[in-house]
Amino acid sequence: MSKSNSYIWPDNVFFETEADKDFAKLDHSQQLVVFKAIKKVATNPRPSPDGYGKPLSGNLMGYCKIKLRDYGIRIIYKLVPPDSDNMSIIIIGMRSDEKVYEDAMNRISK
Repeated sequence: MSKSNSYIWPDNVFFETEADKDFAKLDHSQQLVVFKAIKKVATNPRPSPDGYGKPLSGNLMGYCKIKLRDYGIRIIYKLVPPDSDNMSIIIIGMRSDEKVYEDAMNRISK
């Protein structure tokens, strides 16, 4: 896991290698929006109702999402370990919900 680019990320945010590449592919304005969203969620990343995380179900149970509707961006992360506030960013996608979730499953299963 790594810290992405030149942004000063919260200490509890880490990027899987492919998510780091996802972030680098975004243009500057998209990066800024993603950075701000992750920074906000990192203050309380646990699943709602206690935190900002939106829990996923099915094959992605145990993972959470950040959905930036206005930008068409989805971010999927997991708390590592599960009872911590450490966010492991799995994917940042500019795709439809189903495609992002499918890509996340492919990355997790590697």
